[in-house]
Amino acid sequence: MGLNEMEKRLLFQVEGDYQFKVLNELYMTAQYTKNPEQRKAAENLMAKLRGLTDTECMDIVRDIQKNYRLPYPARTIGEKIAEARQKSGAKKLKGHDIMALERFDPEVRHMIVFDVLSYDAPVGDKGDKMRLFLTDAGYQKFLDSQERGEVKLKNHAKVSGGHLHYDHRERAL
Repeated sequence: MGLNEMEKRLLFQVEGDYQFKVLNELYMTAQYTKNPEQRKAAENLMAKLRGLTDTECMDIVRDIQKNYRLPYPARTIGEKIAEARQKSGAKKLKGHDIMALERFDPEVRHMIVFDVLSYDAPVGDKGDKMRLFLTDAGYQKFLDSQERGEVKLKNHAKVSGGHLHYDHRERAL
């Protein structure tokens, strides 16, 4: 699939881990950007990606995020985050993005990173590494699932007003 420079930049920064999330992020970009070139690129890119399967779409996104290089130093927050992720070689987590709206919900008290160990787990597929923002009730359900051996907690942070307070900052994710 032929992509122009602006389309590559948009895919480089996208945070979705499924085609639907990628398309939604591009739609929001097209809807709210003041840059007409960026709006047109987001609209063209959505048209190109809609005709693909989820797997084909995500293969293109992963390839761009792994191999694309900005032609200039990163300027936007999205570009800086994408560049840092690329340099670290960190695998993207499934579930909620680090800046997901759920993080800022006043009821949310916990951010967890965990491995899915079983096909019986209530979220994710066996082998997935995930991040979720949860209320106290949701966190209790997670702990129950962990006791059943379906998931394993890797890291936990208390959430207050969108700020994360990690229990163990030194843990590798």
